[in-house]
Amino acid sequence: MGQRSAARASLLGHIGSGPMRRQRPQPEQPAPAEAQRQAEIEQELLLARDIQQGLLLEAVPQLPGWEISAVSLPARDLGGDLYDFLSFDGHIHGIMIGDVSGKGLPAALRMAVARTVFRHEARKGMKPGVTLAEVNRGVLADIPQGMVTMLYTLLDLETGSLRIANAGHNFPIVIDGTLREVELTGLPLGVDAESDYREEAYQLHHGDTVFFFTDGVVEAMNHSGEMYGDDRLQRVLAETAGQRPRAIVARLLQELRQWSENMQADDITLVVVRRRCARLGEELRLVIKDVLGHERGGEFIAQLPWPSDDTPAKGWAEIIPDLVRRTQAQFGRGLARELHGQMRLVLEEYK
Repeated sequence: MGQRSAARASLLGHIGSGPMRRQRPQPEQPAPAEAQRQAEIEQELLLARDIQQGLLLEAVPQLPGWEISAVSLPARDLGGDLYDFLSFDGHIHGIMIGDVSGKGLPAALRMAVARTVFRHEARKGMKPGVTLAEVNRGVLADIPQGMVTMLYTLLDLETGSLRIANAGHNFPIVIDGTLREVELTGLPLGVDAESDYREEAYQLHHGDTVFFFTDGVVEAMNHSGEMYGDDRLQRVLAETAGQRPRAIVARLLQELRQWSENMQADDITLVVVRRRCARLGEELRLVIKDVLGHERGGEFIAQLPWPSDDTPAKGWAEIIPDLVRRTQAQFGRGLARELHGQMRLVLEEYK
């Protein structure tokens, strides 16, 4: 934004004063070639941002039995936050989130190198702690004077077990009826070539969620210079416990926008991973509350002839058209259409 503001300011013409007043010196007008080059740079930065965001969005997988929502909002045209997902043989999936020192274009370049180094090492299929140790050596070699925080976990899709290693990143938070920080420490990448990273295992049960984030969340500042902080974050997570990942992300981003009055000073990245409910009826209740809103959805469900949560997908497929008609009658065609699409997606997973 600074470059664009400077360009606009330099293009402002001088507004002349009356003939009896001393003329203010006119700012120099940029040469046409210089102005054209400035416009080209801005366009290239926007294109680079689109590419960066596209790479992040494409990395988010659809995992059977799981639901994921991820977002990365750079403070400038380009950001230094990153996340990644890797699929291994069988039912093991890798999840990484990281934060590169600096902002803007330099941070984005470091981010691209860090992601490449991570992918190279992670594809070897080693444990998270060993992988981070190897990535650390790669960062020291390829990103001089650049520090990276990174958290890497291996998720077993069938059992729900997490195996986590942490290189100086924010602790992940498990939401399982309570909020639990997985307190696992380690030096950031790019500090010491001999750093080792220990691991910790955690179990996610059906309906549990794990929340990953970068420090742009808790360090978001309001107009008084006060940080958003861990306490406010945990309050929002407690209030949204049991909701789907996209609802948690939407609520938190709304809170952060209000807190900072839309003046984002640091990159913000969220990755929310939830294990779906064991019974289809429980999952469909969450879908209704997600689409209609938590309170309104709960009131709507209470009015319905709700079958057993153990009803198989085929039975629910016969019931859904009536639920959609009722939704349209009470809330309109748009919400009814969205509810129908969301419920159909869930049915496909439970067949």
